[in-house]
Amino acid sequence: STRLDDPGVGLRDNGRRVLTYADLESTFEDPDGREPGRSIELHVTGNMERYRWSFNGQTMAEAGPIRLTHGERIRFVLVNDTMMAHPIHLHGHFFELAHRAPLGHMPRKHTVIVAPGGIVKFDFTAEPGDWAFHCHMLYHMHAGMFQVLTVRPLDGAAA
Repeated sequence: STRLDDPGVGLRDNGRRVLTYADLESTFEDPDGREPGRSIELHVTGNMERYRWSFNGQTMAEAGPIRLTHGERIRFVLVNDTMMAHPIHLHGHFFELAHRAPLGHMPRKHTVIVAPGGIVKFDFTAEPGDWAFHCHMLYHMHAGMFQVLTVRPLDGAAA
């Protein structure tokens, strides 16, 4: 499940109202406004015993870059297969959380926490360059939970 309305461990049912991602809505129109042309599903994976962290079971050293085209509208689906939260960060872009906010008013973020066993969907428009996409827990990033998004211009030239 998305679990975007879950305040997290220690904050549930404690008598206080806690702001969650599900409560967020942008006051500004989405600058792109298009529906995504395709979807990319990435599983957030790890092994505590081996201290190995990855996307789709592959560290950055094992996986090639995720290839996109400039201007392409993409939906990323992050599925957390681990038992801990991971703050996932995309360099060089803001993305719109794809949740129940009115279309065109989804909250814009560059980092999103994916709850244990949770799913987060976000849309963004690819800008040219090579961009880091990783867990913001630096020890997870260094252990392999890191990918490169390579976005090439429409003409295929180097960014």
